Amino acid sequence: MNILRSIRLPDLFTLLNVAFGFSALLTASRYSQIAPQAAVVFILLAAMADGLDGFLARRLGSGPLGASLDSLADLVSFGAAPAFLALQTFDPSPQAWLLGIFYLVCGTLRLARFNTSQKSDQFFEGLPIPAAGIALSASVLLGSSTLTLLIMLALSLAMVSSISFPKIRDMRAFSILGLVLLGAGSLIWLGIETIYAALLLMIIIMIYLASPVVISRLRKER
Repeated sequence: MNILRSIRLPDLFTLLNVAFGFSALLTASRYSQIAPQAAVVFILLAAMADGLDGFLARRLGSGPLGASLDSLADLVSFGAAPAFLALQTFDPSPQAWLLGIFYLVCGTLRLARFNTSQKSDQFFEGLPIPAAGIALSASVLLGSSTLTLLIMLALSLAMVSSISFPKIRDMRAFSILGLVLLGAGSLIWLGIETIYAALLLMIIIMIYLASPVVISRLRKER
């Protein structure tokens, strides 16, 4: 297989995703001269690239590399990068290291299950790793190591759970979410209302986490 000829337009955004994820790892390093806020921005950019990748794949079709490439990129950008950012920011204990490893393992299992199980047009099984990565990285900006570690544990368990989370297919909702990520990322990059931008991201993910409960109740009412 000629790998260059196998690359499709959606794959270019997947590669952009992993490039942003690696940039987040670099900026999260103790030797970086850039504040941790920059790492959060790179993770948000990775999420936007991942969303465009999925959107284009549904419209144009994916190539032979699509599914595997997407999972590999997601593991870097939303698995390794957020966990590394959290551990580097708070100078963690050995127990926190284990929790970071647990988060990464759960993210890996989540992606492996997605690649090998039957796909649903409406729901994901388990919390998608991009949502987990956004929530974990945003929690770092709140400045509480205990809160971040608790959130890391909760996200880890949510990823490997069998709970059904809705897929965002509506174009308006997709566009609004993209604008929110872009706006929050801009505020964080500029250092303007960073805490509020992080809280906004956390609230969005919390609403998404609550969505299975809401959907279940709506079905029962019918």
